[in-house]
Amino acid sequence: MAISKTIKHRWARYRAWQDDPTATKEPCDREATHYCANCGIEFTGDFCYQCGQRAGTGRITWDSIRQNVMELWGLGTRSLPYTLWQLVWRPGYLIGDYLRGRHQLSYPPIKMLVIVALFTFLMFNFFDDTAETTVVEITNFDTFFDQTMDWFFKHLDWLMLFLMSLFILPTYALFRFSPRCPRHTLPEGFFIQVFISSLLLMFFIAYTLFSMLPINWVSYDAINVICYVAISLVLLRVYKQLFGFGLWGTSWRLGLVLFCGAKLYGLTAELSYQFYSHYNHLPADNKYTTEHCAYSCLYALLLIAGCFLAAYAVEYVKKRLQR
Repeated sequence: MAISKTIKHRWARYRAWQDDPTATKEPCDREATHYCANCGIEFTGDFCYQCGQRAGTGRITWDSIRQNVMELWGLGTRSLPYTLWQLVWRPGYLIGDYLRGRHQLSYPPIKMLVIVALFTFLMFNFFDDTAETTVVEITNFDTFFDQTMDWFFKHLDWLMLFLMSLFILPTYALFRFSPRCPRHTLPEGFFIQVFISSLLLMFFIAYTLFSMLPINWVSYDAINVICYVAISLVLLRVYKQLFGFGLWGTSWRLGLVLFCGAKLYGLTAELSYQFYSHYNHLPADNKYTTEHCAYSCLYALLLIAGCFLAAYAVEYVKKRLQR
């Protein structure tokens, strides 16, 4: 019984930390009066309201040196390691906090993404012992697509950033009427995908390190299948925490987001090939013509609009049933 109570207590503390990382911290004495050594005025609270200096700042100590060194490497307030830790254990809640204006709980997301992408690039190039990709003359869409994918798979950091950008519009259309993050905007959708990109890049770092282990009882194809399933579960967890739908509501919306993202990826590949072939004066491809690209663009727009109408219809029916 004692073990069960301990587990329940720790789980409750963990859930409280997920909802609000500051909930378990001791409240400060906001009634105490402080003297600002910088401005020379008296104030109450944690920071001077005129210059922003923290209360209690005085003479330099050994702790001051430690804090300055930690901040130099991003380990002070809003530290990068702590933000990455939150991104693993409370990803959706962390993103939601940032969208609601609680920026002090997070390391700057774009700076975090650049650092994680740079580390991913260096690690992949350090451990990559494969031969360079054979350069093939590009004469049609298939060879163009194959060469592009070969380059992307050698630069997974850029591939992740590109793929996540394709999810901004479908996420906006399907999760706009969510209970926890209603009517989010496209700029907010951009930051949502920045956070998710950092999380998935960390996942690929862990996957790369795991694939290097001398494990013979699991085939390479099985590891890839496990990887795809794990990515789907990670995205499901992020979207469920962030938007607040139930498991089924998050699953079908996320499935449509992934489907729309795949269609937008195909459309981007077609348009890129059109520009490439026109610039290099390649012979016309009977399958991927300008007319075909125009139909693909129209199909993508209708698909996004249909997803938006489906999400709106579901929420409208829910509201009618609740009355």
